Amino acid sequence: MKRYTTIFLALTLSGCSFIEDRSAEQVEIVDISDGSRTYTSGKSVQSDTIQYTVRSGDTLGSIAKKMLGNAQRYLEIAELNNIEPQAPIYVGQQLKLPSKGLILVKPRSSQQTVAKTEQATQSEEQPTTEMDNLLSEQRYYEAIEYARAQENLADNNELQEKLIIAAQNQVRQMRREGLTGEAEGLLQVLIDDGRLSESSQQILLSNLAALNVEQDLAEAKQLADDEKFDESYNILLSAWQVSGTELESNALFTGTRNKVSEHYHQKALRLYRNQKLDESLMYWDRILAINPSDDLALVYKDRVKSLKEKLESL
Repeated sequence: MKRYTTIFLALTLSGCSFIEDRSAEQVEIVDISDGSRTYTSGKSVQSDTIQYTVRSGDTLGSIAKKMLGNAQRYLEIAELNNIEPQAPIYVGQQLKLPSKGLILVKPRSSQQTVAKTEQATQSEEQPTTEMDNLLSEQRYYEAIEYARAQENLADNNELQEKLIIAAQNQVRQMRREGLTGEAEGLLQVLIDDGRLSESSQQILLSNLAALNVEQDLAEAKQLADDEKFDESYNILLSAWQVSGTELESNALFTGTRNKVSEHYHQKALRLYRNQKLDESLMYWDRILAINPSDDLALVYKDRVKSLKEKLESL
């Protein structure tokens, strides 16, 4: 007995414990759909982002709601991954998610999971499936009408995302058919729908602005074809001031700009040869206003400045 008492006292004095220390374990991250409870592990996060693998049925909005507790944060996910908010995602794709606000939750019991699944099936699965079917069949106008007919449109961010996808595809079809005015009217109707979130309205406003620019560029091309270069230039300049370098990928803009720039180059060179330096400089400045990297305009602008300085020093 004395021997056992001695061992017990030695363990007590040395501070040993038979309780397992689990403070360093990571808390498991599991799916959540309502974001109603948030738990933290008590350990500081070492990275500003985490990796997420896209699963079947995922959208940026559903991922944001599931992992960040707020579907509106899909814009943060899009920006973090350098993709457009309306861009499609695919199963297996690796996405970065912001660690700030990440939901860490305790696993539900099997009974809670079954109840939640049944509720989701009744309230969300059928509308989502119908919308997906319309989109996959490219029946975009019907998809738009279907989404707008849903009473929960204002609260269903996933449905709003798919409404935007349908609208964008319908607008593309209308543009191909030359129905630009009708496409503009469709976007305006959706923008005026008071049930859409601010972020959804902003996406539609951007699409409307791009559509208006496209109409203006078509007019600029026609004016250039008719050799009304100054009028065409004014439209190109306005479009450039609104959209900037985004227009570099627009063939309608670059083609019309090249035609107008060539005309201005010819006029500027004639003036330059006749030593009308200020007038020639005006045309090269015009070219640079819609194409800051135009090499010929940059070279001749430097020559004009150098020549003017020499003349002034005489």
